[in-house]
Amino acid sequence: MDLPQPVAEQLARLAPDQRRAATAPPGPVLCVAPAGSGKTTTLVARIAWLIATGVPPGTIAAITFNRRAAEELAARLDGALAWSDAPEGKPSVRVRTFHALGLEILRDGGATLPRLVDRSAVVRGLGLAADRAWLGRLDAAFSRLKLDLDVSADEIEADPEAGPVARAFVAYEAALARAEAIDFDDLVRLALRRLRGDERLLARWRARCAHLLVDETQDVDRSQLELALLLASPANRIFLVGDDDQSIYGWRLADVRRVIGLAARLPGLERVDLEVNYRCPAPVLARAVRLVEQNRERFAKVIRPGPAAGGRLILADRKSTRLNSSHGYISYAVFCLKKK
Repeated sequence: MDLPQPVAEQLARLAPDQRRAATAPPGPVLCVAPAGSGKTTTLVARIAWLIATGVPPGTIAAITFNRRAAEELAARLDGALAWSDAPEGKPSVRVRTFHALGLEILRDGGATLPRLVDRSAVVRGLGLAADRAWLGRLDAAFSRLKLDLDVSADEIEADPEAGPVARAFVAYEAALARAEAIDFDDLVRLALRRLRGDERLLARWRARCAHLLVDETQDVDRSQLELALLLASPANRIFLVGDDDQSIYGWRLADVRRVIGLAARLPGLERVDLEVNYRCPAPVLARAVRLVEQNRERFAKVIRPGPAAGGRLILADRKSTRLNSSHGYISYAVFCLKKK
């Protein structure tokens, strides 16, 4: 199939591993993208290739982990898809965060949305947190109860052995109900619940997400992954980008085992690896790889330095006053200094 010239040129500029990922046949695909490997470039090329091969833009959805990533991806798509000249009023590619997508689904389902409130303000108002440490503990526990365990306040209230954190959750949920409010976590949780209970709504959103792309898959929580897989099913034309070595959001309920175990959830999953790190010079990359290879739960992979990545390596410990003054959050680090 002949591709529009801008798309053909875009694909030609990609490295072979990026092009292999961008043009993988529609179906379940896991693109393992280490740091500095050009994942956003690959995502943009993937979407351009889908549209160039006849996929309607209104059936493509890309979900990002945070708003800044969504804004960057949308901006880059605007430039990359200028050739498509989609008629005014026709649906365009949907780029959303998980929470924005959840909100859109709830509105489309006809839900009367309560007001969205800040959890910490409600917890403080109830006098449930004596200090910031306890507030943080409650915040993490409430998210786990809602998103990981899907436990309701009624279930906890019926448990005579519920502990102080669980009882605080019951009080918090009661306060939300009295105020006719929801919190940020509820956007994904309630969207999942609404989709599972409304076949027409689910069919409508499956059509809108017929080709689904998920960025930073290693950072998603259980409910976010369930939402993505529910929307992609049963055709499973889903393109997941992530890197097991970059899973750093365990405190926000991310679990690298979800990425490693995707093949069990998605039969026929094709894995495509991006192998070149264009950001770091060889000495830095070699030591970084040597370090992460000690992880027990990770994919075996090849990571090579890009040909133009220059710089030198500095090992700095906590006794380095000069480096600690400018990088106060680091006690032991590897610094890459670029050549001027």
